[in-house]
Amino acid sequence: MNSVVLKVEGMHCDGCAATIQALIERNGGVRKAAVSFKEGEARVLYDAQSVTEEQLTATIEKGGFRVAGHSDG
Repeated sequence: MNSVVLKVEGMHCDGCAATIQALIERNGGVRKAAVSFKEGEARVLYDAQSVTEEQLTATIEKGGFRVAGHSDG
C-alpha cells in the first residue's frame, strides 16, 4: 500500500471535498480517501499495482479541481 497527500485547489466548501472523495473512491485500488476542504488536501491510501498517482490526479482534475502538488502521506 502507498499513501499520498495531494494539495487540491478549487474547493469552495465541504461539498466539494465530498465530491472529490467520491470520485477518488471510484478508482480501483483505492483503499481509503479522506478529503479536507479546510486543509485543501486529499489523503489517499492506494494499491500502486491497481492505480497510479497520476491517475488519481487526473480523476480530481476531471472533476474540475486542480492538484497543485503532492507529498508522501
